[in-house]
Amino acid sequence: MAQTTARLKTTGMHCQSCVMLIQMNVSDIDGVTDVSVDLARGLTQVTYDEDVTGLDAIVAEIEKAGYAVQPE
Repeated sequence: MAQTTARLKTTGMHCQSCVMLIQMNVSDIDGVTDVSVDLARGLTQVTYDEDVTGLDAIVAEIEKAGYAVQPE
């Protein structure tokens, strides 16, 4: 189990509902163990098991929810 933590610059968030949507969607990905979103700083931090999922899947899920994202 190779745990990795990624920090992602996330833009397009406007309110606490945006934060909750990202947290719910990303936490549903198999292998993700922790998600925290900082609305004020525009950051999403995700801890995940590299053997189960990858950064591409996490980025895709955030983009699918309507937000722009890039690794920091």
